[in-house]
Amino acid sequence: MPGSPWGRTDERVVRLLLAEIKAGLGESDGDASRLYERLQAAVRREHEDDYDKLMISRATFYRLLGRLGIKVASLHWPTDRRLDEANGAVPPYTPTWAQRLGEQVQIDSTGLDVLAIGDDGRPVQVELTAAIDVVSRTIIGAMIVPKARGRGPRGRRLGGRATRSFDAVLMLAQALSPMPARPGWSPRALAEQSEMPYADLVACDPRMAGAAARPVIRPRMVVVDHGKIFNSEHFDDVCRMLDIKVRPARERTATDKAIIESTFNAIKRRFSQYVAGYTGSDLKRRGKHVTDGPLWSLNELQDLLNEWIALDWQQKPHDGLRSPFLPGLTISPNRMYATLVAAEGHVPLVLTPHENRKLLPFNYLRVTDKGVRIGNRTYNSEALQEYKNRHSGIPGQGRRWQIRYSPYAPRFVWLWDHNKDDWVEAEFIHQRLISDDWTEWTWEQATLNVLEDGGHKEDQRRIASEVSRLRERARRGPDPDTPRVPQLFTGPALDLDVPVADPYEGIPDPDPATVVRAPALTMAAEHFLHAARPSPPPRSDDPDTETETDFESADAGQPPNAGSRVKEPARAYRTGVLSLRGGAAEVFDITQPPAPRPTPSPGGEEDDQGES
Repeated sequence: MPGSPWGRTDERVVRLLLAEIKAGLGESDGDASRLYERLQAAVRREHEDDYDKLMISRATFYRLLGRLGIKVASLHWPTDRRLDEANGAVPPYTPTWAQRLGEQVQIDSTGLDVLAIGDDGRPVQVELTAAIDVVSRTIIGAMIVPKARGRGPRGRRLGGRATRSFDAVLMLAQALSPMPARPGWSPRALAEQSEMPYADLVACDPRMAGAAARPVIRPRMVVVDHGKIFNSEHFDDVCRMLDIKVRPARERTATDKAIIESTFNAIKRRFSQYVAGYTGSDLKRRGKHVTDGPLWSLNELQDLLNEWIALDWQQKPHDGLRSPFLPGLTISPNRMYATLVAAEGHVPLVLTPHENRKLLPFNYLRVTDKGVRIGNRTYNSEALQEYKNRHSGIPGQGRRWQIRYSPYAPRFVWLWDHNKDDWVEAEFIHQRLISDDWTEWTWEQATLNVLEDGGHKEDQRRIASEVSRLRERARRGPDPDTPRVPQLFTGPALDLDVPVADPYEGIPDPDPATVVRAPALTMAAEHFLHAARPSPPPRSDDPDTETETDFESADAGQPPNAGSRVKEPARAYRTGVLSLRGGAAEVFDITQPPAPRPTPSPGGEEDDQGES
C-alpha cells in the first residue's frame, strides 16, 4: 500500500503481527525468528486462501519491525520490563494535572539501594515509602524501614520486616505536621532561610517555629497501587478518619503515578549513591566490600534523608515546575508552594494524642482474667480488668473490645471505650525484664532465637530476656579484641556415603548346638612362626647362579646339596621377624621337616638317577 507507514505490507498482516507481539509479552524471552514463525502460522490460520499473496519475506519482516518502532533486542528483555514498556505512556504525553495543594498526592514504596545497621546490630536492606504532592512536587512524607526476609514456613513465618500499613499511616501523620530541624543541620535547611513565607506560616501554625524547609500539605486524595499495605483495613480506616480519598491506580500502569516513580529515580541518583553503604540497583552493580565499611543506623539514615529533602530537593529548581509568568524559568518546590499557599491559604490540622491513638493498628480482643493477648505477648492492668467478660456493645463483636497498639513501641496497648470515648492503658506483664525501648521486630527476632534454641513460643519470660540481650548486643557492638577468623569454605553438603550390601544378609544365626569344635593344635603356636633368612651368596661355578639369586632355600643352613631339592621363590611378605603367611605346602614343610637323605656317591650315574 503506497504511502502507508509500513510500506506495501497488507494491513491485515500488520494487525496479526501486533497481536502476536502482545500475546507474547508475558512469555519467556525469544528471538525474532520465533515471532516470524508465529506470524506465518497466524496468516495461514486467518487467511489460508490468500497466504501466498499476504505473507511477507523474512527481510521484509525485519524492515516492518523497524517501521513499527519495535526493536529486535526488546524481545530478549525480562518479562517485567517488556510488560512495563507495553504499558508505558504513548506519545503525545499528557501530564498529570492538579491545581491545588494536596489535590493529588501519589504514594509508593521502593528499595533505597542502601545498607544500614538494623536494631539487632546487623546490616539490613532498607525500603523507602514516600508521598509527593503533584502540583508543587513537594515530598510531604518519607519513611525508611528495614527490609529482611523472615524465617519459617509460609503462613507461619516470623522475623520478616518490610513496609507495613502502619508505616504508611506514619507517613501520612508526618505529612500533617512540620518537620522539626535537627541539631547539626545546615542553616540553609531551615524554613526561616528558605523561600517559604515563614512569618505568615508561624502566625498561622506556631509549630512551624524552628521547623525544616519542608511545607505542610494536607492530602485530599492519594493515588496508590494495589499493594497489601494500601489495601488494608487499617490504612482505609485512617484515610476515612482524616477525610482523605483513596484512588487505586490501574494495574501495571506506571503512568497513573509517574511522578512518584520519577521521584524515586531522582532520590537514588541524587541521594542514595552518595551515602555510605550504597549497593547499586542490583547485585551486578554492587561493590565487593560494601558491608565491610561503616554503615549508618536506621535512625541516622532517616535523619540524613530528612535533611536532604529540606536542603536539596525542596530548594532546587524542578524541571516539572514552570513559572506562570516566565514559562522558560524553572522554580523550586518551595517557591511553587509559596505561590499557591498565598492564593488559597493554609489551615493546619493538629492531631491530639487522643486522635493519634486512632492512627494505630487495632485488634478486637476479649478481656480475660489474664488481660489481653496480642501475638504472643500478654498485657494487663487494674483498669483493664474492669472490662473482663463485659459486652462491648459493638454489633457483631460481642465481648470483644477494640485494642490498639504501636509496633514501634509495643510496651503499652490501649482499649478504646467508645461509650466514654476514652482510652484504657495496659502494660506488657514482663516489661521489667527488658527495661528498655524495643520494637515488635526485635520481639520477633528474639522469638526466633528462643525457638531455635529449643524453647517455646509461649515462654514470654524467656523471650523478654532474649529481647534485652539483643538490645545489649546492639549497644555493645562487635568485640574489637576478638579475632574474626572466617570459617573454612567446604562447599555445599553432598551425600558421599555409598550403600554397601551386607554379605551376611539372609544367612540365619548359627545354632550353638550344631557348632562343631575346632581340633586342637598338635604343636605350640610359636613353632608356626619363623624368621626371615638371608639369601645364600651366589656361586660362580654353578650354572644356575643367575636364577639362584632370585630364589632362597626353605631349609637354609642345611648342606648345599639339600638346597638343590627345592627352589622356592623369595616372597616379599617375609620381611618381619615372625610370619604365618604362606601356602599350605610351606606350612607343612615347617611343621614336618623332610627326612635326611643319604649323601650321593661321586659317580655321575647316581647323580643322574638321583636328579631324575
